[in-house]
Amino acid sequence: NCKGHADYCEDITGICINCRDDSAGDFCERCQDGYMLVPGVGGRHTCQPCACPLSILSNNFAVHCDRGLAGLRCKCQDGYAGHFCERCAPGYYGNPTAIGNSCKRCDCNGNSDPNLIFNECHNMTGHCQHCWGNTAGANCERCAPGFYGDAISAKDCRECDCESGHCDMHTGECLADAATVNLCCDECIWQLIGDLRLSNKTLDQLKVGVLNISTGAAANDRLKYYNYTAHQLQVLALNWMKTCRGFFNTLSLDPILINIIKVFGLNRSVNHPVSCSDLRAGDANGFVQRAISAANVYNNIVKYINDAEITSLMTLNSSQRAEDVCSPLPLENLNVLVPELLDKLKVVEEKKPVNNVTTNIMRIRELIAQARSVARKVQVSMKFNGQSSVEVHPHSHLEELKTVTSISLFMRVDPDKDPIEDRFILYLGDRNGRKDYMGLAIKNDNLVYVYNLGGEDVEIPLGSKPVSQWPAVFNYIKVERLGRHGKVFLTIPSQSSTDEQKFIQKGEAPGTDSLFDIDPKDIVFFVGGVPPGVRLPPPLSLAPFVGCIELGSLNNDVISLYNFKQTNKMDVVASTPCPRYKLAFSQSRIASYLFDGTGYALINNIERRGKFGVVTRFDIAVRTVANNGVLFLMVSGEKFFLLELKNGFLRLMYNFGFSNGPKLLENNLPKLQINDARYHEVSVIYHQSKKVILLVDKSHVKSMENPKTTLPFSDIYIGGAPSSILKSRPELSAVVGLKGCVKGFQFQKKDFNLLEEPGTIGISSGCPEESFMSRKAYFNGESYLGSTAKISPFDHFEGGLNFRTVQPSGLLFYHSDESDEFSISLENGAVVLNNRGTRVKSHKKQYNDGRTHFLVASVNNQKYSLLVDDKDKQEKKRPSSATTSSTGSAVKTFYYGGSPSSSFKNFTGCISYAYINRQDRDIEPEDFQRYTEKVQTSLQDCPVQRPPAALLSRHRAKHGPPQKVKTGVFLSRILFCSVPDSCYISSSPRATPQAFHYGGIASSRQHYTNLPDSLSERSHFALSLKTNSSYGTIFYVSDAQEENFMALFLAHGKLVYTFNVAEQRVKIKSEKKYNDGSWHNVIFIRDGSKGRLIIDWLSVLEDGIPESNNSWHVSSPLYIGGVPPGRAQKNIQTNSAYSFTGCLKNIQLDGQWLSSIMETYGVTPCFEGVSEQGTYFSEEGGYITLDESFDLGLNFELVMEVRPRVASGVLMYVRTKEGFFTMYTHQGVVVVLVNDGTHEFFTKVSPRQGLCAGNWHRITVIRDNNVVQLNVGSEVNHVVGPLNTSSTDDRKPVFIGGVPGESGTQLLLILSFKKAYMGCMRNLTINNSPVSFKKALLVHGAVSVGTCPVA
Repeated sequence: NCKGHADYCEDITGICINCRDDSAGDFCERCQDGYMLVPGVGGRHTCQPCACPLSILSNNFAVHCDRGLAGLRCKCQDGYAGHFCERCAPGYYGNPTAIGNSCKRCDCNGNSDPNLIFNECHNMTGHCQHCWGNTAGANCERCAPGFYGDAISAKDCRECDCESGHCDMHTGECLADAATVNLCCDECIWQLIGDLRLSNKTLDQLKVGVLNISTGAAANDRLKYYNYTAHQLQVLALNWMKTCRGFFNTLSLDPILINIIKVFGLNRSVNHPVSCSDLRAGDANGFVQRAISAANVYNNIVKYINDAEITSLMTLNSSQRAEDVCSPLPLENLNVLVPELLDKLKVVEEKKPVNNVTTNIMRIRELIAQARSVARKVQVSMKFNGQSSVEVHPHSHLEELKTVTSISLFMRVDPDKDPIEDRFILYLGDRNGRKDYMGLAIKNDNLVYVYNLGGEDVEIPLGSKPVSQWPAVFNYIKVERLGRHGKVFLTIPSQSSTDEQKFIQKGEAPGTDSLFDIDPKDIVFFVGGVPPGVRLPPPLSLAPFVGCIELGSLNNDVISLYNFKQTNKMDVVASTPCPRYKLAFSQSRIASYLFDGTGYALINNIERRGKFGVVTRFDIAVRTVANNGVLFLMVSGEKFFLLELKNGFLRLMYNFGFSNGPKLLENNLPKLQINDARYHEVSVIYHQSKKVILLVDKSHVKSMENPKTTLPFSDIYIGGAPSSILKSRPELSAVVGLKGCVKGFQFQKKDFNLLEEPGTIGISSGCPEESFMSRKAYFNGESYLGSTAKISPFDHFEGGLNFRTVQPSGLLFYHSDESDEFSISLENGAVVLNNRGTRVKSHKKQYNDGRTHFLVASVNNQKYSLLVDDKDKQEKKRPSSATTSSTGSAVKTFYYGGSPSSSFKNFTGCISYAYINRQDRDIEPEDFQRYTEKVQTSLQDCPVQRPPAALLSRHRAKHGPPQKVKTGVFLSRILFCSVPDSCYISSSPRATPQAFHYGGIASSRQHYTNLPDSLSERSHFALSLKTNSSYGTIFYVSDAQEENFMALFLAHGKLVYTFNVAEQRVKIKSEKKYNDGSWHNVIFIRDGSKGRLIIDWLSVLEDGIPESNNSWHVSSPLYIGGVPPGRAQKNIQTNSAYSFTGCLKNIQLDGQWLSSIMETYGVTPCFEGVSEQGTYFSEEGGYITLDESFDLGLNFELVMEVRPRVASGVLMYVRTKEGFFTMYTHQGVVVVLVNDGTHEFFTKVSPRQGLCAGNWHRITVIRDNNVVQLNVGSEVNHVVGPLNTSSTDDRKPVFIGGVPGESGTQLLLILSFKKAYMGCMRNLTINNSPVSFKKALLVHGAVSVGTCPVA
């Protein structure tokens, strides 16, 4: 059935072989791309070239075409436009209707106006129409007349500094007259160079070709570009070769590796697999598989270090080495192996490597993470004897436990053998049992869920199924708390005569407290019992548990008893773990595997179960909601085969050594989108070694052909792969692990149990439904989620949610009924509940701080309530005029994050764990995956956003009533025009994440508040440092009199850590210098009278004095980067008692990030890349205060040079006795405004070159009483204002770059924006006297004095 276009087909599938006549498809039923199907007689058809625009191959630019009712329809290739692809698309030029002609991309060398992409060049000639950056020429390839420099590589065309105004366009050498350039010749050369570049010639051939043509301006410029490119390639190649050659042997003398070898005890290795047949039958796919994984991880680490040839450092001779390496270590029970492994890994992990430590250490850290993942996923029970207990490592994301906490487990009791008594099961809370907690117990023959959120204890007994009636098998238990609402679930698996039974009981905490208040330092998780000396809350002070427990999950993350901190009287040898049949429950009747994005399955020697043949088939069943993730991957040297999810669609890429590079199947066909939380069967068939066929849900989707090649692989990775594999090829570098479930994997129709494969790491059995629920959503300011439910928000409502944002305003929840509106929103940083116009507003107004906050809003017959973070509670009585909604409990539409119709601004940020009291369902977290309206919303992740003003202290002083000012016409003329506020150069220069730069002024620093009380006894500070300074303060804290203090500073490039103990001082000084411009990790610890300084985890220095009974107390603030003037002089040597110049990042106290910045002085992000001289005003905001010695009264001249990064901002402000004088930019216009208390006048200049074009601009302001002149470059304007005879010439502080709150109130009433200047400033003079910002009265906020980022 090949329609007459093929002579042969496959004898089983009927797929046609070698379709001809430009036909394609499995049955030659369609045409190749660029051809149109023309029906013929007897079901046959012919394929004719698309006439798009001409029906000849050279001028057929259609991807596809067909003939509709209106005639021919063409789908054009990239670069073509029109119904018949008859013209070039924007950004391209040429004449597609001329035989042999085509569309080429505009080439303006990156020098065209980025705002004019739709007419970048002439659509026929290709000549660039809007050259940018002082460039000119057909391709913007040279500097414009009157400018010189390199237009192509450096892009630095500068104005000629010549009296004649003319100079050499390359060197800048002044010329008497304008140089005559043969532009026609150069343009010809340019076209020829373009043709050469499009050919397949090498760089060297191109260089020779250009040199043989001309030495004109264009040719020289282009030659520079090729030389630069060749040089870059050469450097990259050399670096690559060095890296490959020295990947392992460069580590041989690294001192930290010696410690690792000692820690790991490399004189042992692990032998596996181990015979565990006695356990296989009783513990289907559980104990043995986890044991193999644990041993496998240990082996990987040992092998990796051995591969690095480090073992020779530990031994004296090769014979000893051989004996050590070959000594076997038998695999012991998990309760011995896993803790021993993790203890050893913990020691290594604490020696965290710095940036300059080698790749092998980073690989070891990856293996450590694998080991922890394995320990978390050991799906094996422990048997508790009434005296034993286990302390488990709690959740790694403790913040999430505050709003919602859920724990699942499998529990087995045997009422016939052990009579049911009141017993403790588990406890999660603080170590002393005095704060918030949750737990589980057996009381009065009932399973009881207990929790406390700061008020009364809540007990929820499951009375519907007494424990004494439970069968002696593993039963599934889940306890869940959302806000103050709690539930306990019990599922009893089906027995021979009964179906699966499910029980549920609900409860809620009294009062309004909804958050689980936990301290990460004190939280403990006990199972089965507690060690001696630990006090439990009264409701849980019971006898230890008797029976078997296997942990399931903590907040839907797999957790295991074998990921424990310690055990007490737990002997797994004497008390053998109870076997659990993994497929007992209906939810897991089918064998499935859970992938969390970190683990993978590895099948070695895949042909042991089936051979590669004429037809080779791979089948995998996948269920996921993730956008990206690998399904399976095969790699052999340079060859690979990858099937993955990319943006929710299946993507297939492979390369078996083909001459024309990898084959790629990538399409947005609906059939290829499989991230819809349903299982999809994906099959890949490799047919006759030359054709790949992709099937989804047994339906053919796509086929690709390649040169005949046998599959060159033996191993296959499922769901992920080690980073060493993914980094081995650039095509795989962006691949991420799968988050989802795999129901089965087959090769040649043979099943594989992935948990039994020795290479499998970090996956678990089962596929919980919670894995496919979306409890979090990210909104971008234009997105929203919509759904329907039976709710009555106007009358009876309770709703809660977590939110996190850095934007001051946005809609969180919305419902409307005709003209009535119900909303919860953020307005100027405050949370507002609005019910039909009655507003309840939070007291605090800074909830847009980038942190997670939890709110609960409720409505009843008496009042409307709003509670934020369990602390900020506001209420209003229900208005007597409020009527009951006529629609009652009908199904209503509601929205999160915005709405399609509300006038509120949509939300930008994250919303998670939201709930509402639906009338037809219990309170539970909303599953956003089920919502019918999902507009531009991401349900996969919630990016962490830091507050934009993290560096800037915000003074919000209360001000008196503003002065009345006559504003004149200038407001309506200038301030309210809608022009984009962005500039050519980015407002966010490239910077090291979470890093700050200090220096430039002697008192550059940050003030941190909210110091913990524990600081007086013990502190553990950590930070990363990069500097070239020899002297300067890094850290300082003291009491008010500076009698007690602690400091870290630089002296002669060495680090000095010091603090006092009564009248004595502890002083620790590094032996090496650390002012080498590289990042170094520094830890400094004070424990009473003892101190420790740890640098790069290699150098550990200690000192102290005998213990004394003297108290030691310090007070806020804590200074980072420097100290205020006059501070620390008595405790730090004089030349170090000022700010150091350099960067700090990762500043932590006792393992927590320091975040409570109260004040910032001269601190910016730590910018990367090239810098230039000047003072930089960063986007976080700041200003400089000059003292009153500078006269800006009625007569002055002020000059400054600026290079802005935003089009609007305050450049200068001075308050006079009667009014003020200010200069600012607004949407690219420079404005000077004078207010003398009675009148107001202004002048403005809009530079022709554009204030935002990335160039420097010289601004001059001259004032002579009521006459003001403004010069911007060569453009001048002036204004003559009313003469105010009462004006006085007094001196006031001058503010540069911004306005402090108290002085700016008056100004901000007049200006329609509140923006500090952002960009670089230099060469400020007042009355011909240079102004040094280093000597300014105050540098406040994010201002860097002395250097500006260029890019």
